Amino acid sequence: MNQFSYGEHTAFSGELREVITPAWWEKSYHGKRQADGSSEVWVKETKPTGDTRASGQTRRPLPLRLEIKNHSPTGFAWGYSGSGPAQLALAILTDALGDSELALHHYQEFKREIVAGWGEDWSVTARAVREFVAKRGNL
Repeated sequence: MNQFSYGEHTAFSGELREVITPAWWEKSYHGKRQADGSSEVWVKETKPTGDTRASGQTRRPLPLRLEIKNHSPTGFAWGYSGSGPAQLALAILTDALGDSELALHHYQEFKREIVAGWGEDWSVTARAVREFVAKRGNL
């Protein structure tokens, strides 16, 4: 499984506007290509439950976000630089940043540098996505 990370950079400023995920709340994005060629992409979130010693984990499909920009109405793809990977990059950045305008500014670069290089299975943390954008001076 491919994993993307920029390490432990935690200083964010500027346009992120209060969407920084607290340390106790982990969010990651995952993709898996099936034998029949179809793909599955999901978001995994770990949040504390009412009891601070326990946590709850959820898994949900990542929305396509076609209302922001329609590159690929048929779904996500990765491992090359095309319309399916563009839709995936936009959806991940929008979810991780909580800001569609900021996502629109960076998703093509994220697609070229990150999504195009993914293999059959991949995962990336929301923190790594934010760090990708922060390293470009826009957070």
